[in-house]
Amino acid sequence: MGKYFSDVVDKAIADLYYCYDNVRAKAAADALFLAAKEGDGDACYFLSRCFSGTCYSWEYHPFVENEAAAYAMLQEGISRGSAVAVLGALRMDMLTPSLREMMPFASIVEAWDQVYEKAQGGCLFCQYMIGNTYYFLDTIEIEDRRESEFENRKAWDAWRQREMEQSIPWFEKAFSGGMGLAGRNYRNYYGSGRGDLIPPVYEKKLEVLRKGADLGYPDWMYAYAFELYYKLDKAEEALPWALRAAQAGHLFGWHIVGDIYWEGKIVERNLTYALECFEKTASYGNDPYACRQAGDMYFRGLGAPQDYARAVQYLEQKGEDPCNNDMLGICYLLGHGCEQDVNRGRMLLERSGSSIYKNYGLGMLYTQGLGVQENIEKGVEYLRAAGNYEPAREALKNYKKSIFGAWRRR
Repeated sequence: MGKYFSDVVDKAIADLYYCYDNVRAKAAADALFLAAKEGDGDACYFLSRCFSGTCYSWEYHPFVENEAAAYAMLQEGISRGSAVAVLGALRMDMLTPSLREMMPFASIVEAWDQVYEKAQGGCLFCQYMIGNTYYFLDTIEIEDRRESEFENRKAWDAWRQREMEQSIPWFEKAFSGGMGLAGRNYRNYYGSGRGDLIPPVYEKKLEVLRKGADLGYPDWMYAYAFELYYKLDKAEEALPWALRAAQAGHLFGWHIVGDIYWEGKIVERNLTYALECFEKTASYGNDPYACRQAGDMYFRGLGAPQDYARAVQYLEQKGEDPCNNDMLGICYLLGHGCEQDVNRGRMLLERSGSSIYKNYGLGMLYTQGLGVQENIEKGVEYLRAAGNYEPAREALKNYKKSIFGAWRRR
C-alpha cells in the first residue's frame, strides 16, 4: 500500500501532477486503467481526470478529452468508495442525487475528512483539493451551512471570506511542494479576487507567478514572462523566462520570443527567427495567437518568401476570430493558396474588424462583382481606404473617373 493511496495511484499522481513528462503521464494512465479494472476507486477518479481536458492537467497533456468516459470513471470511483472522487464530483458540480446514493459514506463530510487527513499528512494533491474546497466555497455544502444561520448578511459574508482565506496555506503547500497545477487558483485568488469578498492584489499575483517560475514549472515560467512582457513592458526580463518555458515544453513561450524579435527593441530585429518561433508553437495547433502571426507573415512575405498556401494553413488554425479574418478572407475570395470560395471570403471579410486588408478585400469584391452585383464606385472607395497597401494601389490603376465623375474601368 502506498503512503496515501495504493502504490499505483501514488505513483500515477506523481507522474501526472508533479512533473511535466508526457511519457510518464501516458504510462501512469495505463497503470490507472489496469488498477481501475481491478476495483481501485481512486484509480477510477484519477483516470477520469485524464479524460477531462487541460483544466485538469497541463496545457500539453497527452490525453484526448472524453466527457462520457470521464463521467463513467467518476461514477465508478464514487461507487467504490473514493473520497477524492466524491470531492472531485462536488467541485465539478456533478455530485448528483443518484451519485450521492452510490457513495458508501454517511455524508460528504466523511469523504472530506479522509482527504483532509491525507492533506495534513503531506499529500500535495489532497492539499490542492482541500484548498479548492475553501476557495470555491464547497465547504458551504460540505458543512451544510446557510445564510439564514447568521445574524445578518455582513456576518455571512465575513464567514465566507474567512473560508476562502483558508485556501491560501493549502495552495502554498502544494505549490511549493512540487505541484504546479496548485498555483492556478492560488494566482487567481490574488489576480481576480472573489467578488466583493476578496479584493485582487496585483503585487501578490506577481509574487505567485515569480515563485512558480523560480520553482521551474514550465507553465509558470511562461505566465511570468507573459506578465513581464505584455503587461509590464519588461521585455529584457521576459525573454529568458520565455525561452526557458519554451525549452521546457511550454511552446507558448515561443510566441513571446517571436514577438520580442519581431519588435526588435532589446535585440536586433530578426523576422526570419521570429517566424521560426511562431511556427514552433503554431504547428502544434493550440496557440491561436502564434497561428495568426505566422499566417500574417507568410501572407505578407515577412521573414520568408510570400506563401499564401502556408498563410491559409496557419490562419485556418487560429480558430474563428471575427476581428482577425481579413487575410484569410482575401485568400478565399481571390483563390490565393486555396480553392476559391467567394462566399466564404465575403463572409470572413464582412465579419472582420476594420483594417487595410478588409478594405482591399471588399474593394476587390465589389469592383469585380465576386458573389455580389458589381459596384465599381463602392469597390474603389474600399480600395482607396486601403491606403498604401500595394495590391490595392495596383488594383486602383485599373479604374479612372469618367468626365461625369463616375468611376469606371480603364
